[in-house]
Amino acid sequence: MSKYSKFSWQDAAVGAIVCALLLIAFAMHWADPLEMKLYDMRAKMRANAHAGDAVVVVGIDDKSIRDIGRWPWPRTYVAEMLDQLSDAGAKVIGLDILFSDPELNPGLKEIRGIEHAYSTDPKAKQFVTVLNDAEKRLDNDTHLADSIALAQNVVLPMYFVEGESMGKNTKSVPAQVEKNFAANLKSDGNVTATQDFVAPYENFANPAKAIGTINLAAGSDGVERAVPLMVDYNGRLFPSFALQCLRAYYNLESDDYRYYPAKELVLGRTHIPVDQNGRMLVNYVDSTTIPHVYFSDVRNKQVPMELFKDKIVLIGMMATGGGDLHATPVANQMPGVEIQANVINGILSNSYIVRPAWAANAEWGAMVLIALFVCLAIPMFSAGRSAVVGVILLAAIIGSSIYAFSAYGYWLKGLYPCLMLVAGYTVVVSKRYLVSEKTTEKLEGESAETNKMLGLSFQGQGMLDMAFDKFRKVPLDDSMKDVLYNLALDFERKRQFNKAVSVFEHISNVDAKYRDIRARMEKLKVAGETMVFGGGLGKKAAEGTVMLDKNAADFAKPTLGRYEVVKELGKGAMGTVYLGKDPKINREVAIKTLRFEDEFDAADQAIMKERFFREAESAGRLVHPNIVTIYDAGDDGDISYIAMELLNGRDLKDYTSKATLLSIPEVIDIVARVSDALDYAHAQGVVHRDIKPANIMRLNDGTIKVTDFGIARITSQSKTATGTVMGTPSYMAPEQLAGKKVDGRADLFSLGVMLYEMLTAEKPFIGESVATLMFRIANEPHENIMKVRQDLPPAIAAVIDRALEKDPEKRFARGSEMAAALRAAGAPRAAAAKA
Repeated sequence: MSKYSKFSWQDAAVGAIVCALLLIAFAMHWADPLEMKLYDMRAKMRANAHAGDAVVVVGIDDKSIRDIGRWPWPRTYVAEMLDQLSDAGAKVIGLDILFSDPELNPGLKEIRGIEHAYSTDPKAKQFVTVLNDAEKRLDNDTHLADSIALAQNVVLPMYFVEGESMGKNTKSVPAQVEKNFAANLKSDGNVTATQDFVAPYENFANPAKAIGTINLAAGSDGVERAVPLMVDYNGRLFPSFALQCLRAYYNLESDDYRYYPAKELVLGRTHIPVDQNGRMLVNYVDSTTIPHVYFSDVRNKQVPMELFKDKIVLIGMMATGGGDLHATPVANQMPGVEIQANVINGILSNSYIVRPAWAANAEWGAMVLIALFVCLAIPMFSAGRSAVVGVILLAAIIGSSIYAFSAYGYWLKGLYPCLMLVAGYTVVVSKRYLVSEKTTEKLEGESAETNKMLGLSFQGQGMLDMAFDKFRKVPLDDSMKDVLYNLALDFERKRQFNKAVSVFEHISNVDAKYRDIRARMEKLKVAGETMVFGGGLGKKAAEGTVMLDKNAADFAKPTLGRYEVVKELGKGAMGTVYLGKDPKINREVAIKTLRFEDEFDAADQAIMKERFFREAESAGRLVHPNIVTIYDAGDDGDISYIAMELLNGRDLKDYTSKATLLSIPEVIDIVARVSDALDYAHAQGVVHRDIKPANIMRLNDGTIKVTDFGIARITSQSKTATGTVMGTPSYMAPEQLAGKKVDGRADLFSLGVMLYEMLTAEKPFIGESVATLMFRIANEPHENIMKVRQDLPPAIAAVIDRALEKDPEKRFARGSEMAAALRAAGAPRAAAAKA
């Protein structure tokens, strides 16, 4: 477009109309649902911050229900949990379970009836005593009430039914609830109004430390972004469950609340910003940063009780079918108790999301600035110059709103200025093109030959969609039919059946009888509708594989990169292993696939893929007779793959049971060769991080191969892994468990565990849970192998003891050192065997 030096009043008028419409939309909040989506995106970015350590959640989750039994449980179980937490020194126990009525217990009712019937019979005195003892054991409500009373720090929930009443509510508030109202505070009329309530059972409410409302405040789209810190009942303010937990934590009274409408709520010395409705925007953090433990694990004493000392411990429903799951900016299904934990954590850490007092002025200022740009600058400048300035303004608005939110928790609405900028530029420039420049500027069309050459180039590079886009601009003569037919076959090989059909249909528009396109289209349409292909090359699926079934012969042979996929060899944690063939040199290879889309969050995919290829490159440099050879690595669609040496044999996991143990010399020889391989890898700066029997192959000719260099570090970080620890827990070194930087000595620790297991069919460290196992590896000595198997050479025990040292400095410094020690330990037995 030509450069504008003369101001266009017509362009200015069009820009003014667009800006006026956007200003009205801003004033009327028409685009607020979309603004909320952008709020949620920023909230997810801010959620990466680490939470404090003052709150612990004890979840009644699916695992606990499987371990203990169907919910609801007898209330005695909850009472026992309160006793455990109280004994552990919990400062506040928030029981986020609303027990509003006595427990339904027909057996207890019958016993009381029998007891009453025989209470006047002197001969049945002993029988009545027995019944009385049984009554006490079965009275779960009394047990729970006693535990609440003994703990002296339990906060209970209460629910208020929201809505404006026609007049003053006549339902009286129980005395045990009455004392929990914020003393001397009156509503300003804007706080969430309520017309009824569901209170906890009086036997529980009386001994409770405090009672708080568990009401939440979902937005129009059902997302819980803010919570009411107070609700209005008959003009009086009742605090939230989270506030009451904090009041108990700070040892304050109900008259320590102060409320300044549309500004802040003050609890003691804590100032909490609120909106005009008395609600607080929740500063959510990643759920993994707030300590969570299973109810069943605490009940079974599988969790260190020191975790709860001086903490606010929240007990609540987290099970999938528990009915207390809510949509939040950071999670689609977040348990209510976890929302309460986020509220408490935000207040304790003084980390809030707020609409500052100057926010509205700043937003109106941005709108006016953009309106001036649209109405005055764009009509004067060329489209190119306007685009450059517009991009700078757009980046400034987006960047400043994201920075203010992430760094300071300031929520500024940047959507409307961005919409005005984009819409204004698009409309004004489009009008200019259609009215002023259409007659003076004509775009030169691309020649058919150019499009054909570009399409072939794209096809050769595997960019099939771009190739088809270019081919469609070329007249469909006989030569182009052949080109398009081959393109459709390429789509078939990538298992993109619908796209292959589109290409065949494009050909059929000119020649419906060309070759076998009609029969192929019918087969492809049926395949696309009835067959499940695990992702193929470009189509998502849970396993991320290329499925080869009985109908595969009807389609073009699938490929991954330049390799033809022959058959499936097996499935792994992150993908599938195939037998492949390199057609250029007619070599068979093993192809291991990984799908990053299914295993990592969108924000982590690029980072993990970059690390994957970096690790594969490092592994590809390893040339050693005992390390599997890596030939190639690449991307094909949404699947990443590694092509490696094809191995015929069994992994060492097959030799770790009592019935399949190898002889002592064989085990020593195998582990020594693995030590040599690791020594070589460590010298090249490559640490395996996941040495275990499943990653060591014993080939049919006796050769030993260490596998999975380059992907062990990637698979350990997939979303199926536990936490962020890299490796398999049973084989990990203590420094790996601690998340510290590791070197080759961590691999030698894992190799020591493997040696122990291959000699005894037992692991040196076991635990009922991952937490217990990790604790024992990090802190407890392993069982002396000589007690497990007495026929071993004593020198072997010394090798294992050194390899399994907790301190890396005390282990073997290099793999070659461990290999030498192993061969020396096995030498006498080998010599005796020869004799």
